[in-house]
Amino acid sequence: MKTPSAPHPLRLRLRLNNALTIVLSVAILVMVNYLGYKYYYRQDLSKSGYYQLSEKTVHILRSLTEPVRVTVCLVNNSPLRTEIDNLLRQYKYVAGDRLQIEYVDPALHLDRAEALAKRLKFDLRENVVIFEYRDRHKFINDKDIVDYDMSGAMLGQAPRVKSFKGEQQFTAAILSLIEGKLLKVYVTTGHGEREFGNMSVPGGYGEIDLRIRRENVETIPLDLAEFPSVPSDADAVIVAGPKVPFRAPEAEAIAKYVEAKGKLIVLEGAESVSGLEPLLAKYGIRMDNDQVVAFGKVGGMTGEILITTALGTHYADHPAVRGLQGLSLQMPDARSLSVLPEKGNPNAPKVISLLQTPEVFWGETDPKEVADQNPKRDAGVDIPGPLTLAMLYDGGEVPGQGIHVAGTRIVAIGSSAFLVNQYIDGVGVDFFLNILNWMLKREMALGISPKAAQEFSLSIPQFQRQSASSFALGVVPLACALLGVAVYFARRK
Repeated sequence: MKTPSAPHPLRLRLRLNNALTIVLSVAILVMVNYLGYKYYYRQDLSKSGYYQLSEKTVHILRSLTEPVRVTVCLVNNSPLRTEIDNLLRQYKYVAGDRLQIEYVDPALHLDRAEALAKRLKFDLRENVVIFEYRDRHKFINDKDIVDYDMSGAMLGQAPRVKSFKGEQQFTAAILSLIEGKLLKVYVTTGHGEREFGNMSVPGGYGEIDLRIRRENVETIPLDLAEFPSVPSDADAVIVAGPKVPFRAPEAEAIAKYVEAKGKLIVLEGAESVSGLEPLLAKYGIRMDNDQVVAFGKVGGMTGEILITTALGTHYADHPAVRGLQGLSLQMPDARSLSVLPEKGNPNAPKVISLLQTPEVFWGETDPKEVADQNPKRDAGVDIPGPLTLAMLYDGGEVPGQGIHVAGTRIVAIGSSAFLVNQYIDGVGVDFFLNILNWMLKREMALGISPKAAQEFSLSIPQFQRQSASSFALGVVPLACALLGVAVYFARRK
């Protein structure tokens, strides 16, 4: 009977050596990955510096003293997901643990998304990036961070990303949160104005009030009959669709506030009257006594019908509305505005027409013709199109010299109905919030240039593509297999 022989000492040492080599290799692999995860270096090698943060953003991120929480609440197939992820990685690289990022896909993480929506009060159908700092938060919609080129729309082509403004928006959001100041906007009452915060009636300003508060702006009612002056902590004043004019002392209080470099937004439709028209005229803005109308075809109806909802399609090249190029803003019950070119009025050159209608609209000055559904363009009486629907006065602008200093800011809008619960839409919200943020001097991040989307195409001949495919799928695996066979036979010897 053959007894088993004892293991050869050399073979045992080889086995131990192999086992130790494997363990050390795995340990080194884990250590290298850990060090690579904890300590890494990012460098933008793109020709245009597309992924390079501005010095302003870097300075703000490095100055954070407490964590800023970022929640990316996007559906997984959002076309901007990759761009947002890349940008936030850059932010994280600079800020380190002072920036906490969480990704929530409502389709995959419904419980988390619903809890978030309930706490911060937003619609899960929105694609938003939420910034939180202490007890404050700010929303950035995905459409706010990109400009589209709509030039191919007439040819049936899909919109093309023209510029990416993520860094602008994200840095501005962080900066506004860490400022630590809740901005106060006073909304006048007592003259039949639209009611801020009222969601229960179609004509209320409930939805826009909610969106304003998301911007860390507090809207406060102001009854000038009770308080005869605008509070000194007012960052802006909004007059939204008054039905009866302000009394003389009230208009004087508004004028006094405006003259002291105040910020005023007046929304006044065709059926509104504020009594502030002389004040606006002083700053070169005239509210015309008309209603913006046109005749056109709607849907599959035959013949033309009267259209009383003005359509704003031409935006000025101004920071407040530049991002809305290509979008149409519907304004029911609108009146037109004009520049008052009074001789010697130094304010007239500081007035900008923010939004205009197509030429087909005109300003009907006879309300009876509108009521009878049969208005006519009366030459010399009615106001021909294109018409201006919104105007801006910037008292800090020095025309022609590129100098901007602190000064009075006024925006007059020829409609208040486009923001009511019944008619409000995304374009109207963006239009008003952009204007409000500009009024509040929140264009602090405008010094950060949008990143122009660059598309590169790699042209490879068919022969080269086949060669690369053959090398990757054939030559390399075959070489590995042959090397393995050679090693096997070498060890057998």
